[in-house]
Amino acid sequence: MDHSTEIVTKGVLCLIALAAILWRHRRSCPLPRERAGQLLGIAAAVAVAAWFNFGLFHGAGFVHYWEQFHYFLGSKYFSELGYDGLYVASMAAQQESSPQLAIQPFIRDLRTNTVVPPHSVPEHKAEVRGRFSAARWRAFVADNQHFLESNDLDYLRQIRTDHGYNPTPTWTFVARLADSLLPASRANLELLGALDPILLILMFIVVFKTYGSRIGCVALILFGLGYAWRFDWVGGAFLRQDWLAAVVIGICALRRGRFALAGGLFAYATMVRIFPVLFVFGLVVLAVRGVVRRESLRWALHFAGGFALSLLLCFAAGCLTGRGAGAWPEFARNLAKHQGTWLTNNVGSKNLVLYGPETVSRQMVDFTIPEPWSLWQVHMDRLQRERIGAVFALAFAMLALVSVAAWRSPPDEAAVLGPAAVFAAVVLTCYYWVMLVAVPLRRGSSAAVGVLLVSLGLYGLDLVTPSFEMIYGAMSWALAVLFLVWMAPDLAATVRGWRASSGRRARVA
Repeated sequence: MDHSTEIVTKGVLCLIALAAILWRHRRSCPLPRERAGQLLGIAAAVAVAAWFNFGLFHGAGFVHYWEQFHYFLGSKYFSELGYDGLYVASMAAQQESSPQLAIQPFIRDLRTNTVVPPHSVPEHKAEVRGRFSAARWRAFVADNQHFLESNDLDYLRQIRTDHGYNPTPTWTFVARLADSLLPASRANLELLGALDPILLILMFIVVFKTYGSRIGCVALILFGLGYAWRFDWVGGAFLRQDWLAAVVIGICALRRGRFALAGGLFAYATMVRIFPVLFVFGLVVLAVRGVVRRESLRWALHFAGGFALSLLLCFAAGCLTGRGAGAWPEFARNLAKHQGTWLTNNVGSKNLVLYGPETVSRQMVDFTIPEPWSLWQVHMDRLQRERIGAVFALAFAMLALVSVAAWRSPPDEAAVLGPAAVFAAVVLTCYYWVMLVAVPLRRGSSAAVGVLLVSLGLYGLDLVTPSFEMIYGAMSWALAVLFLVWMAPDLAATVRGWRASSGRRARVA
């Protein structure tokens, strides 16, 4: 399935699914409830098949070699590679095992995130090579060779100008439990790539058991037909959806009153991807409400206990990845470097302030130089410095709106507001917005219709422009509108409550 066919097919399916959800939920639906539910179930099944590209996967197979190169090699050899050694070690291994292959003209220097000629970093390459024992180097060369033999040189060139290995030490520890003894082969990489579908199956089973088949089917539809998290991004990759399973199952645990378990799951998601900590934002608001109203905070204490214990265990696990406790400050430095690099498929409220015509039309992109977006990145750094006040003001306003909505919610629905808090506070690459599959867990299908409308618009936009900046800039604006509409009833109800309270005080006076 070529790209255009995929986009058109999924866009049409998105429109059909939208119609099925609206048909199922309209009051005058002519179908009996059971038949209408079956229609929704069929739409969900087709959506899941569509996410897997109807069994075509990546065209050449299930394994996502770009992702697996980073996450398999990066985790298995983390003790030697750290966060800066993957690309130069891969080049050194290629020269040793396949000297007949051409050396690519540029790689990314992961110490600085700049694109440089390989011959400009010989000392760094030698230093990274020296971190390996003889046995570990032989194993790395063999594993690297599998990627050389399974991909063409142009694809490898693109891989080694990406942005390196960036997971937390906690994620690295978990990954090493799975891959430390496995040599790189198609079968083993397929096995590792199957872990995410297994976790997602478990996640949706819990959603169906907790919220029922109607909500479960709507969540499946959003997962299968969402534009920004299509299979092309992380399908067939290695443990890229573990945080999502932890967050959604954690929300279900909140619904069932299992607060300590929920806290543990949220902490795990936080320690493997950091940004899921913002799903706790609404729960903190509820705890504040409990203090103000002198309500029982037993649920909050149980949640905090589970969160703290899991946090400590995850931190300790991250110290067992071969680089000791120093892995954490190394990660912090790498995260700061990575966050300082502008990516074209980022989505968040910051884009509303910083993206302009010069960005979406790629006026500062030059494909004749090794780093086409270097001028644009300088421009974005300057804009951010100039408009930092507006960036913070918008983030504060959106978090205030999330607080208002959370104040009126039970714990599970307060946590479901997490995507809105994430949108306000950080920018994330597009595929992390798969978190929107949790939206139906709060107020059913109304916001889910909005998510499908956003995806439908993005499928259409994809057909008319190759510019990620335009597509994901538009997605940022669309999500801003979606979140405002989603939380508007809470704001309106709060304002009515304030007016009624003021009126009562005035009458008493």
